[in-house]
Amino acid sequence: MAGRIPEVKRLVAFWKPLGCIAECSGRGGELFSPKLFRGLPAVYLGSDPAALPKSASYVAPPAKGVGEAAAREFLTCGLASFGYVATGGNFFWSLDRERDFAGALRFHGFACQVFGRDGGVGDDARAAALAVWLGKLPKPCGIFAENDNAAAETIDVARRIGFSVPSDISVIGVDNDTELCGNAMPELTSVALDFEWAGYRASEILDALVRKPDAPAMREVYPVIGVARRGSTPAGFGAPPRVLRALEFIRGNALLGINAGDVVSRMPCSRRYAEIEFRKVIGHSILEEILRVRFENVELMLRDRYRTIGAIASLCGWRNENALRAAFRKRYGMSMRDWRRAALAESNR
Repeated sequence: MAGRIPEVKRLVAFWKPLGCIAECSGRGGELFSPKLFRGLPAVYLGSDPAALPKSASYVAPPAKGVGEAAAREFLTCGLASFGYVATGGNFFWSLDRERDFAGALRFHGFACQVFGRDGGVGDDARAAALAVWLGKLPKPCGIFAENDNAAAETIDVARRIGFSVPSDISVIGVDNDTELCGNAMPELTSVALDFEWAGYRASEILDALVRKPDAPAMREVYPVIGVARRGSTPAGFGAPPRVLRALEFIRGNALLGINAGDVVSRMPCSRRYAEIEFRKVIGHSILEEILRVRFENVELMLRDRYRTIGAIASLCGWRNENALRAAFRKRYGMSMRDWRRAALAESNR
């Protein structure tokens, strides 16, 4: 349910449901008071746990882990200048992500500049202010945005004022909205959250409450799946131009079934020299880098517990499911199903 409070009362009175899932768009008890549900079992999805009564059941966004994942990605790229972009709504999940990101950077001795906490400005004024803020940051810098919309906006403004993404400004969003991320220029790197699991779990909790209304409140947090890497973050920070072109080509095309020869043609030089230079800089062969990117995406998809294993092969560059299963077992020493079970168990601890 979403909407104004009078509409919620009327909907409950009209439909007389057995229970309700309140999708609160990032807000909490101030929008959906338990009184509105007339004693019905209810589960809050996406609400601020601090704004809910102790008796409320919920499935909430993670307070920790999202910003840390973005910080780890930027630090791995060798960046030393950082910023956080908010949209002005000051939602609890945005504040949590900012604190998590800034805290991880602080632990490693770095500061974080913040933009967008003073909401209430129009789109044009915000874009102009964002342009000024981006211009003042030391380059190269890593920008973590509260969600994919804010990240796409950051990319657009950065490119409009003449900065290169990701060479000058690297950008990471949150939500892994594949359509939005895929249409950004360059494509947007994003922290993926397990929204599908959150919906399923909210339904399971509601079912349990309907069956046993006097059961104690059930409170859970949906997990971070991982970082979906795309073109808005460096493929190889500090690599020579020829190797960097190869890395960017691999990142953008590894899942399409390319081979080492396709990469060499982008360098361009002899196959032997390409392999020597690539191994000297990266530490392994061109083929191994293609496989690394493919398996990285396989791992990401396996952490999505509702993604069928059979669908992963074609999405990650293998000709069929059997080829992927054999390659996976050879690399990890276990089946994909066992790896998924272990990874999900670890994320639930």
